[in-house]
Amino acid sequence: MEFFAAFTSRWRAHLLFAVILLVGIFARVWEFASLPPGLNVDEASIGVEAYYLYKFGVDRFGLSYPVHFISWGSGQNALYAYLLIPFVALKGINAFAVRLPMMLAGIFSMPLIFIAGKKLFNGKFALLAMFFVAISPWHIVNSRWAVESNIMPFLFLAGFAALTLAGAKNLWLYVSVIFFALCLYAYGTAYVGVPVFLLLTVPYLVKLKRVTWKQVVIGAVIFILLAFPIGLFLAVNTLKLNAMRLGAITIPRLPVEARYETMAAVFGDSPLAAVGENARIMFHVLWTQSDAFPWNFVEPFGYFYKYTFPLVLIGLLLALFVKENRPGRWLIAAWMFAALLVGVVHPVNLTRINIVFTPILLCIALLLLDLERILPRIIPAAVGVFLIAFIFFNRAYHGEDYRKVTSALFNEGIVQSIEYAAKKSDSLVCLTDEHYSLYIYVLLTQKYHPSEYANDLEWIDPADPADPARKLVSLERFRFSPDSCLGDPKAAYILTLRESPPDPEIGYKEKRFSKFVVHLPR
Repeated sequence: MEFFAAFTSRWRAHLLFAVILLVGIFARVWEFASLPPGLNVDEASIGVEAYYLYKFGVDRFGLSYPVHFISWGSGQNALYAYLLIPFVALKGINAFAVRLPMMLAGIFSMPLIFIAGKKLFNGKFALLAMFFVAISPWHIVNSRWAVESNIMPFLFLAGFAALTLAGAKNLWLYVSVIFFALCLYAYGTAYVGVPVFLLLTVPYLVKLKRVTWKQVVIGAVIFILLAFPIGLFLAVNTLKLNAMRLGAITIPRLPVEARYETMAAVFGDSPLAAVGENARIMFHVLWTQSDAFPWNFVEPFGYFYKYTFPLVLIGLLLALFVKENRPGRWLIAAWMFAALLVGVVHPVNLTRINIVFTPILLCIALLLLDLERILPRIIPAAVGVFLIAFIFFNRAYHGEDYRKVTSALFNEGIVQSIEYAAKKSDSLVCLTDEHYSLYIYVLLTQKYHPSEYANDLEWIDPADPADPARKLVSLERFRFSPDSCLGDPKAAYILTLRESPPDPEIGYKEKRFSKFVVHLPR
C-alpha cells in the first residue's frame, strides 16, 4: 500500500508538471510573433546587429564582434544578438526569428524554476513556483517580445538553479558561475545584482559545507575571466579611454555618455537624494505593478495580478525569520535583496527591475506553503483564484484594445512601408520624424554593408543627456524628416496617418500599411 501511495503521488506530480508546462507553453505560443504586432525599435536593432555579425562579422557601425553595442549612442547589451545569429541566419530579420529565443527562454524557465524549487524545499513548492511562472503576466509578456534585456531573468534563473544543485562533489557551482557571468552581457543591471547576490550566498554555502573554498576560488577565476571583456568596457567608458581590441573582439568607446552612468545614482551630483528617489520609484512600481510603458504590462493585471505585493512582503519576512529550512529561505531572500539594491541604484521601470520578479513569485509560493499548515485548503483555493485571473488576463492580452496600443508602439507596418517605397521609388525617401529612430528599419530592410554608409553618417546628439537616442539625419537615399525632401518633386514619403507630404501642390498616390502611409508622386 505504501508503494502504491508513493507511486500515485509521483504520478500526480508528473501529471501536474505536464499540465502546468502545457499551460505555460500555450500562453507563450498562442499568436506568437503576431502579438505584439510589428517590431519594436529595440527588437529591430538587436535583429540588425545579429544579422550584421552573421553576414559581415561586424556590428552596424563596422566594429568587429563588440562586447557591447553602440546602438542608439549610449549602448545596447550584446548577448542576445549573439544568441540570435543562427535564428536570423535561417529566418532573416523578422518578428518570428527575433523573438523565438526569448520565447524558448520563457518556456525553459518553467522546468528550471521547478528544479530550483524542489531543491530549495520540496515538490509541492516546486510545482507551485512553476505554476506561478507559467501564469505570470510579467513572464508571459516578457517571453513574447525581444527587447534584449528580457533574456537576463532567464540567465539569472539558470545560474540560481545550478547554484541550488551545487555540492562539494559536483561541478554545478562552475555552471552557475558561467550563467551569472553571462548576465553581465545581457543587461547592465547585472553589474550590481550579480555580485551582490553571489556575495550574499556563496560564503553562506561554504559555511554550510555545501561547497568548498577551493571550488569558490576556481569559480571566482572562471567568473573573472568571463567578465573581463565587459569589465574593460566599463573601464573604457567610465575613464573615457580609447576603444580597445582583444583579437577580433572590440571594446567600444560610446559616442555619448553611457547609459549606466546616466542612470546610476553614484554618478549623479546628489547620490543620497538620488538613492531616496530611486527607492520611492521602485516601491511605486512594485506596489502599483505598472509603469509608463504599455508594452511592459497589461491593465489591470500588472506583473502578477495587481494586488499581490503585500503577499510578497509577508513571504519575504517568512524567508528572513522562519528558521525551518534556512538555506532555501536565505537563497530566496538574497535574490530579493540583490534585486532591490538594483532598484536603489537605478531609477527603475518594469524592464529595468526584471531581476526582481522571479523571487517575487518564489516569496508568494513560500507564503502559501507556510500557510498550508494552518489553512490546509489555501493552496487549491489560491490556484483556483489565480487560474480565473489568468483566463481574464489572456482575454485582455489577446483582445483588440491591447493590440491597438501595441500596434502603434511596435510600429506595425513600417517594415512593409519601407520595402514598398524603396521598390517603387528611385528618388529620395523621407520618413516621418514623429517616431523614434526609424532608421533602424531602413537597415533591417536594405541590409547595406557598413562600409557603404558608416563614414558618412551625420548625427544630432540628444539635447537631454538622459535620453540615449541620437538622431540620424540621412542614410543613403533615406531622410528622417519630411522637410528634408522639400525641393525634390520625385521624393516619396512614409508618414503617419495624420500627416501629409510637405508640398501640397504635388499629387500623390497613397498606399497604407497599418499605421503608416506611403505617398508616391504621381
